[in-house]
Amino acid sequence: MSKETLERLLQDISNTWIHPQGLHLAGGEAFLNFELLLFGVEKCRKLNLSIEYVETNAGWCLNFEIGLEKFRLLKEAGLKNILISVSPFHAETIPLKRTLAAIEAAKEVFGPENVIIYMEQFLPILARFGKEKPIPLGKWLEEFGAQKAGKIFWDGYALIPGGRAGVELGFLAPRKYPAQAFAGENCAREILLSRHAHFDPYGNYIPLFCGGLSLGKFEDLPSFVKTFDYRRLPLVKILVEEGPFGLAQFASHHFGHSFDGLFAGKCHLCVEVRNFLQKKDVFPELSPKEFYSNLRSHLPSLKNAS
Repeated sequence: MSKETLERLLQDISNTWIHPQGLHLAGGEAFLNFELLLFGVEKCRKLNLSIEYVETNAGWCLNFEIGLEKFRLLKEAGLKNILISVSPFHAETIPLKRTLAAIEAAKEVFGPENVIIYMEQFLPILARFGKEKPIPLGKWLEEFGAQKAGKIFWDGYALIPGGRAGVELGFLAPRKYPAQAFAGENCAREILLSRHAHFDPYGNYIPLFCGGLSLGKFEDLPSFVKTFDYRRLPLVKILVEEGPFGLAQFASHHFGHSFDGLFAGKCHLCVEVRNFLQKKDVFPELSPKEFYSNLRSHLPSLKNAS
């Protein structure tokens, strides 16, 4: 996201909503463009927008001193709270020692009470594998077996089965369901009523955690919010009124594709149907395309290991 886009978006947020709550700067990994992150924190302070936290996976934190340097700059810019993610999924590429260094540095700069560790209970489990190297997900299957590893991932981390979670790890979910099990479950809460949204670098307004589902562009956020009507977006309308099973029926009726098999949740079914439909390239709400091109990336060996 460019500085100009971020500045305009923050200004529009300030103009659109009175006292917006829960504002956070994240990614991806926000620290990969630290100059932009610092700019965003400073701009929020000038606009009197309260930042709940900045979120990081700590992959950038090679040691305690680097953590101190960046956290101090953010605090000077106006940041009060930091969230550091701890998970098997970040640990795929990030050694635990970097996460621990970031936690230590963050507590030094912001104070322990202003450091959110999400999810802290995974620290001792990750330490079992060592602190020096990343931990491939296959190691969890070797250590715990597929059933227990799946329970740790899904119940222990409270995974939402959208995106790659359902597509790549759904087979490890303790509970799986046929598509028909979600008949009658709509997505009105997630799309219209959650009071939670994300803005992506491509200019999309993303409801809740529904990656790859755009409600439109936010170039003019006040106008977007004022004029938004979900019924103008055919797939969004189906999801709001009929849910993912209704979307699956739509794909079956219009394109002759059935969705057999088992799903880790309604979000898993939704992503699989949307991934099929986006290949038709006729639904603008299925955006950004990069979301779909990265759904299946590097974990096929896991099923064999299980």
